Amino acid sequence: MPDLSMSPVHASTRASRKRRRLVAAAAAVTLLGVASACDSAADANDTITQGGTLRVVLPALPDHLDPQKIAAAMDANISRLISRTLTTYKAEPGTASSELVPDLATDLGRPSENNTVWEFKLREGVKWEDGSPVVCSQLKYGVERNFAKVFDSGLPYAELMLADNATPYEGPYSGKELDSVVCEDTQTIKFRLKQPAGDFNYTVALSIFSPTKQGADGDKDAYDIRPLSSGPYRVEPRPKDATGFTLVRNEHWSSTLDSVRKAHPDKIVFAVDANDPAVTNALIQDQGADRNTIVLQTNVAPNFLQQVINDPKLSQRVAQGPSGAVRYFAINTELVKNLDCRKALSFAFNKRKYRQAMGGSVIGELATSMIPPNLAAHAKFDIYRTLSDSDGDEDEALKLLDKAKNEGKPCPDKLKVALPDNDTIARYVKTMVDAYIRIGIKVELNRLPAKSYFGDIADIGHGNHLVYAGWIPDWANGSAVIPPLFDGALVKPSGEQSGSNYSFLNDPEINKAIADAMAEDDLNRQYKLWGEIDNRLSDMAVTIPVLYPKSIRMYGSNVAGAFIHSQFGAPDLASLGLKDPSIPVDVTSSGS
Repeated sequence: MPDLSMSPVHASTRASRKRRRLVAAAAAVTLLGVASACDSAADANDTITQGGTLRVVLPALPDHLDPQKIAAAMDANISRLISRTLTTYKAEPGTASSELVPDLATDLGRPSENNTVWEFKLREGVKWEDGSPVVCSQLKYGVERNFAKVFDSGLPYAELMLADNATPYEGPYSGKELDSVVCEDTQTIKFRLKQPAGDFNYTVALSIFSPTKQGADGDKDAYDIRPLSSGPYRVEPRPKDATGFTLVRNEHWSSTLDSVRKAHPDKIVFAVDANDPAVTNALIQDQGADRNTIVLQTNVAPNFLQQVINDPKLSQRVAQGPSGAVRYFAINTELVKNLDCRKALSFAFNKRKYRQAMGGSVIGELATSMIPPNLAAHAKFDIYRTLSDSDGDEDEALKLLDKAKNEGKPCPDKLKVALPDNDTIARYVKTMVDAYIRIGIKVELNRLPAKSYFGDIADIGHGNHLVYAGWIPDWANGSAVIPPLFDGALVKPSGEQSGSNYSFLNDPEINKAIADAMAEDDLNRQYKLWGEIDNRLSDMAVTIPVLYPKSIRMYGSNVAGAFIHSQFGAPDLASLGLKDPSIPVDVTSSGS
């Protein structure tokens, strides 16, 4: 899922592609590196007391709360508080955060017919915020909404995996039903898949498989702001132009029917503040509402980073660990068609200065691939000599530019680079401007609205040569990286969304390689194939992977239970609480 943790995840559309995912045991093993990222601060926290108001700072409002529209990691983290799924991940630090557990279902599902049919039994007694029961027909309706053509966001897995009707299904608003999702009774749901999937129970942990109550989504824009809750919190009404929102308790939620969500605070207030230095400074000062505050998606500001991590007291108020993501720039292959030009941009990029602007080596490892090193599909290669010369190779870049010019295919001497409208990110990207000037290329930074950013850069007509992006795998395999980012089936005409294929790559050989890897049943062989494709994509220079970032998220002295969850690359909202719930959040943060 898209990740913009320095400021996600954005819009993701549908694609016709096959996929294989890890079996449960393999997923636990390959996620071990990420799960072990949880820092010791979580263990050092004082005891959480029920109640009080937790304040969560975001760089921008979530793109979506409607579960069927959710694709971003941040949105999925928030959604888990209000929209339950058949399965989910444990809300515990360490390796446990990678473990799948039943949620709305009573178990992890019962596969049959060579893993092409999956059946789940629903817990009895789970209720919506209006007091009505959650039943099978609402799960079916939620899944069917993924097929509705009125949606231009969300993840594509329902369409990719579920067997379609004889006449292509266009969602429940057409008045028809999807034949491959059947309610045996009010508490039993059965899915029929296009092909075997031994771990479909991981797929149904995604927000897009949450139930939606028929009729509640009549106003689709309003439902995206305030969906009906089946979790421990409900969304308080807010105006469309609000700069924040609040979750309060869903009085019909029962802790005895939910073993995952801790639901410690009575209220969770989400506030938008993109001024990272001011937010970090406010948390260091630790006064008023900041004592009850945690930063969800933004790291400690670079100018405060060394102070925070080296101070024994301040460092105890930091949740940190590998995010499991890759931070990169996608090169628009529609605008930069010449391979030598793309390679020149890759060679000239100064990754050392970029990381230094972010705070130095403590912030993460320099990247050479799109599949992060915590996954078994990761392959070691370094085509652009990042690890031996992280300052880039200007001479090699200039040779490639000259070659392109001599062949009558000169490279652009001006580049337009898209990034979210965030001062901190702009400071990082400025290092790219400096590096490219040294090879005679002028860069214009195009700061786009943060809330619509991923939707904007998914339109092939956006006109930018490079775009700032990030990705967290939806599960622990290369199949959750390569296809969603590079499958040509995702590329759509201007005015439509091309999913997360921000390079707009539609290469027949890569498309075939993806299909071949998806069809590979031997998991170890499949890992190898994904790594080989990643290597080929690097040689094609369709992206510039920069960093495997580390999450370093600060919180106030009254916040407890903070750790980096492997699925979200951020603090797990379902685990957070307060030491003293009597401390109010009745003043504006000094960081605002």
